[in-house]
Amino acid sequence: MSSQLSAQIDYVALFFDGGDTTATAMQIEMDTSSNNIWQIGQPQKTIFTSAFTYPNAIVTDTSNVYPDSNTSSFKYGVHKFYDFGITAIQWTQKLHIDSGDVGLIEFSVDSGQTWENVFTSPYTYNYYGFSFSNVDTLANGDIGFSGTDTNWRDIWLCFDYSWVSMQDSLMVRHVFKSDTITSNNDGWMIDNMLQHLTFFHTIGEHPQEAYIAVFPNPASTRLNVSIKKKNQFHIIKELILTTSSGEVLERHLNVPTNYFINIEKFPSGTYFLRVETNISTETKTIVIEH
Repeated sequence: MSSQLSAQIDYVALFFDGGDTTATAMQIEMDTSSNNIWQIGQPQKTIFTSAFTYPNAIVTDTSNVYPDSNTSSFKYGVHKFYDFGITAIQWTQKLHIDSGDVGLIEFSVDSGQTWENVFTSPYTYNYYGFSFSNVDTLANGDIGFSGTDTNWRDIWLCFDYSWVSMQDSLMVRHVFKSDTITSNNDGWMIDNMLQHLTFFHTIGEHPQEAYIAVFPNPASTRLNVSIKKKNQFHIIKELILTTSSGEVLERHLNVPTNYFINIEKFPSGTYFLRVETNISTETKTIVIEH
């Protein structure tokens, strides 16, 4: 287990090697379309020659290069352990994806009716472990993995557990998309998927002194809201952004304790942000500058 996450109390795993059969193991659901290229098995490709743990991984075809004009996916549900803390989904991966093709990570809280990209969603608590040189934005707005990375990377996707506990379900989906240009690339390989529950999350974070932190201030495009951690159910019940005259511009209900709102559409000026958690309420003066 990684030393980057502390106070771990439980986890479930899927190593793709046939031994993950307990009731709490991660269970993936494969795309059932006829052109699905995700396969579980021993990789035997040009770049992808072995799994992270022998013998199997999940690969965009274990033997052949990926085809053009393809969309393939698999998904899995996130277990609910408690009603506070952080759930961290971890996997190892390699990439060999042509420019214009992409590997997406999405999540759904309505049993798969709608999906959100984890790179752009304010509900993503944290997402790290990859090289930003392998993150690309396509012309259609899709943001995901592209390019070549032959190092095994530990990827971590984290959600606020109090927020998760309020949802009907949390599902994660890995989607591979190729364009109409044929390449001879191996695609995307994933192994050793785990879901951890932690009480303390340390990557990229510094101890927070104030109970509610809003930054940057002044801000121009995005306003971040961070609440100091508590070992109990902890949620932002309501965020309200208003003008100096009291006009309500944005209202967000029941959101994670690490959240952001986009403010680039609002003109420069002074605003107020009311932050109400299940513990206390504060109002911050916000300056937007463009």
